[in-house]
This record gives sequence, structure tokens and C-alpha cells, in this order.
Amino acid sequence: MVIIGVPISPQTEYLLEKFLKNQKEIQEKTRVDVKTVFATEDEQFAKKLRTCCKEYGINCEVILFEAKRPLNAKNRIWNIVAARNAIRDYFLNSNAEYLVFIDSDMIFDPDILNKLIEKVKKGYDVVYNGYLDKDGLGINLTGFGGTLIKRWVMEKIVFRCKENNGRGIDEAVFFEIDLFKMGAKVFRSFLAYNEHHGKTTAICHPRELKLTEKIRNSPYFRVPIHMISATLGYDLLRGIKNAIIKLKKFTL
Repeated sequence: MVIIGVPISPQTEYLLEKFLKNQKEIQEKTRVDVKTVFATEDEQFAKKLRTCCKEYGINCEVILFEAKRPLNAKNRIWNIVAARNAIRDYFLNSNAEYLVFIDSDMIFDPDILNKLIEKVKKGYDVVYNGYLDKDGLGINLTGFGGTLIKRWVMEKIVFRCKENNGRGIDEAVFFEIDLFKMGAKVFRSFLAYNEHHGKTTAICHPRELKLTEKIRNSPYFRVPIHMISATLGYDLLRGIKNAIIKLKKFTL
């Protein structure tokens, strides 16, 4: 069995109908049992989700969580981390073999889970499906927009983040550090078609990684920088990425 974990809030309600239709397609297409678990802080929104999922015939559970954040916290990353940990707890209390995180502002090829499972059966512990940033100018091969994680990995990792003067170091950074330390075998590529929705829609098609992408996304390159970032309280790679994106926008 596979559990799809979806941190969700009313902010992505504009895509809800399309997202739920996509979840139904994914569940029907996948060759093993699938359950979608939504985690939200909003009780009224949770009621709406339960009603909508029933209408679409989706095998799902809607769980509520409460974000525990420092008194001076400003960044929304604490809410996302709390949602992921609530989903993690649900997953570990189930008999599911794999946890797949999918973001609520994304639409996928209905065959995505089969593609992720096919890859993980070749010996990988975590499989990242790459996607484009919402503006289409940056790529993401390390985020949770379609990432499969084996049970043994989730048994050893708790999601966490850090904030310094309103600037957040998100859970994906610490997740990469933990994977490296525990020796997990990780695969990253653009495996399945996906759409990343925001003010614009960034569409990503399956393809092989370029050599420069392989180098930039190697843990031997990324993890040392992440460790420095965690010490400094500033996400160095995100800062560099944002600077490059701003430069691209300026030159367009």
C-alpha cells in the first residue's frame, strides 16, 4: 500500500477540484492500493475536504494538526513541517510500505506512483520527481512535490526546520542532511509530467538530467553547503538560486 501525504490549506482551494480529480485518476491508475491523507490546520476546510473527497470517490483521510512554533516565529515553514510530521505519524501507524508527498498546488501524470515504485524497486530508498518552480525559471530536484520515501527511512527521520530573523531553512534541507548521514540511496530525475500552479502554471515533462544538473544536485555538493547553512541560520543554496532567478527575470 502507498500513502499519499498532502499538506493543504485553503490557500490552494482554487485548484481543489482539479487536484481531487487528479488524485482519483492516480488512485485508479496505480497498481497497488493507495490512500490520500490530507493534513490541515483549518477545521472548516477539513469538513469541506471530507465532503469533496466523498463526492469524487477518493480513498482518503483528512487529519487535523496544530503547529508548534517558537514565540517569535514568523515563517510559515513551521506549519508545513507540522503537517508533514502529522502525515508521518499517520503513515507509521498504517501498514503502508511507501509514503509519497504531493503538494496541493501540483497536478501529475496519473501514472506517477507506478513510475516512482518502479524506480524504488531497483534499490533506491527515496525517489525525487523533479518539477519547475511556479514561475518556471528554476528547477527543483530536492523538494517534496512528488517524492517517494520507504518506510525504514521515515522510521528514522522526523521533519524539522530552522528560522533566523524570519528567514527559514526548510525541512527539505534537513531531510537531505539526514538521508546523507544515514546512507540512504537516493534517485533524482524528471520522471513524470507535472504542473506547478500559482500565478502562472509551470509545466514539466519527463527528461534525463543534464550533466550540470547532476553535479548541482549531488549530495556531495549539496550536503556540505546545507550543513553550513544550518549553522549560519541562512539557506545558502536557496539564496543563490533566488539570485539566479532574479537575474534571469532581469535579462528576459
